[in-house]
Amino acid sequence: MTGTEQSNLDIHIVAAVNDEEVLQNNLMRSPIISEGKAKLNCYRGAASASEAYNKGIDDTSSQIIVFAHQDVFLPQGWEAALRRAIAEIEVKDPNWAIIGAWGVNQDGEYAGHAWSSGLSLRLGQRFDEPVETLCIDEFVIVLRRGSGLHFDEELPGFHLYAADIVLAARAAGMQAYVADIPAIHNSKPVRTYRGGYSQAWFYMRQKWQEFLPVPTLTVPLSRSVLPLLRARLRLWRSLKRRLANATDSRIDPRELVSKLDL
Repeated sequence: MTGTEQSNLDIHIVAAVNDEEVLQNNLMRSPIISEGKAKLNCYRGAASASEAYNKGIDDTSSQIIVFAHQDVFLPQGWEAALRRAIAEIEVKDPNWAIIGAWGVNQDGEYAGHAWSSGLSLRLGQRFDEPVETLCIDEFVIVLRRGSGLHFDEELPGFHLYAADIVLAARAAGMQAYVADIPAIHNSKPVRTYRGGYSQAWFYMRQKWQEFLPVPTLTVPLSRSVLPLLRARLRLWRSLKRRLANATDSRIDPRELVSKLDL
């Protein structure tokens, strides 16, 4: 694809929304949206992320669909960074499926660049070429429509859907990448891996059992339940400290961008 074709790529953003204040404070402030460089579809009341995101796929026709959390801010220049990443990837892999901003490979090595308010931590740093990944974080998922992929609506709730669609891409012979498309994830600390998270984890373990073990950004998928039990305990023990250290998620993300030079 030529540079001119890259600049003409339609980009559509899709979000599952359950908090209007969070949406307005974060995603809606992103220049790519506020300056009209991409359209935004918001879906409210969905039973799962997969349900909302599949509606986004079906309701749009853009070649590139960006699934973003409502508490994500995409800073000035994000659109250009994404177009560059796509151009770089397509030189060697025109059949790519997924791009993320933060991910992990089979060796458990992390790659990407983002800010997490929930962790009060800058993740990674600037880097040059996009890298292959086995799992990406869910806060930003970039999908090439031509991949033909959809999200699994049997996967319950709002967890592990990024891990699932990357595995689906790989099962179909396509690759996922992490690129230098830094974003602000103005999130709150994760409180538990019980409830909906555990339901999703057990579903994923059964669905992808022939691929196990599989790294994720939270708890690796494995035949043994021990990683999940250990992660629950670790999260519970660290909750008080993480709540105390977290960046206030009500902060204007534009302030974080100016301080961090993302």
